[in-house]
This record gives sequence, structure tokens and C-alpha cells, in this order.
Amino acid sequence: METVLELLDRAESVLRRHLARLPAERRQAIEDEVLGLFRMARAALPRELHQASRLMEEAELALARSREEARRIVLDAQAHARSLAEAGAAHGRAPEGHVAIEEAKREADRIRRGADEYAATVLARLEAEMEKTLAAIRRGQEVLRATGGRDRRA
Repeated sequence: METVLELLDRAESVLRRHLARLPAERRQAIEDEVLGLFRMARAALPRELHQASRLMEEAELALARSREEARRIVLDAQAHARSLAEAGAAHGRAPEGHVAIEEAKREADRIRRGADEYAATVLARLEAEMEKTLAAIRRGQEVLRATGGRDRRA
């Protein structure tokens, strides 16, 4: 599901794409007016929504980085375990290679758990920000209803 900010960005992109087809004299007036409305719509959104959007982007980046780091560590551990196993087999000590592989697997599991815990923490923070945003939206709707405005839920 797309956020309001993403939908505004998409709508602006569509507008810009179609504006290019208009004659220059008409294009500028329409562009100034409609893009001005997009700026006003973004500015009218609650501050918490902008914060939540930034937090969501941060969470997604942090999760991707954590997963990539965990993947890299697992690959390094597996390569190290293989080299230990090969060295052990060359010296007739295959059981040590098996121990190294098990140790690498435990380390990989520990890294994955850490990445999952970090992602859970970031997502909990994002959830709290989203709850604040929803509360701000509901307060705004109540103000509109109280002042006689129409309910503008989409």
C-alpha cells in the first residue's frame, strides 16, 4: 500500500510527463498552478506523517543493511569453516572441521537474530510514530467536523 506522500509523488510525475506534450505557453501556467497545489498539499499534511515516512525509509534501509551484513558474515564464516575443514582433512583431523562448521552456523544464527531484533526495534519505533500520525489525522477530522466542514476521508 502506498503512502500519501508516494501517491503525491506519483501524481506529480504523471502530471510532468503529460505537461511535456502541451505547448510551452499553456504548459507553464498549468505547471505553476498544479505543482503549487502539490506543494500546498504536502505542506498541509501533518508533520508526523513526514516523520513517519522518513522513519519508514530509515527502517527499510537499516533492515536491508542488516540483512546484507548478516549474509556477508555467514558467507565469510562458511568460507572459513570450509578452509578449516580442508586443512583438518589434510592433516587427518576432519572432526575439527566439523566443529568449525557448527561454530560458523551458530555465529550466523546469532547474527540473524541480532538483525531481526534490530529490525523489530526499528519497526516498533515506526509503529509508534504512525500511531501519533493517525492520532493527529483523527484530531484534524474532529476539528473539521466540529467547525461544520465535511468529512473528507478518502
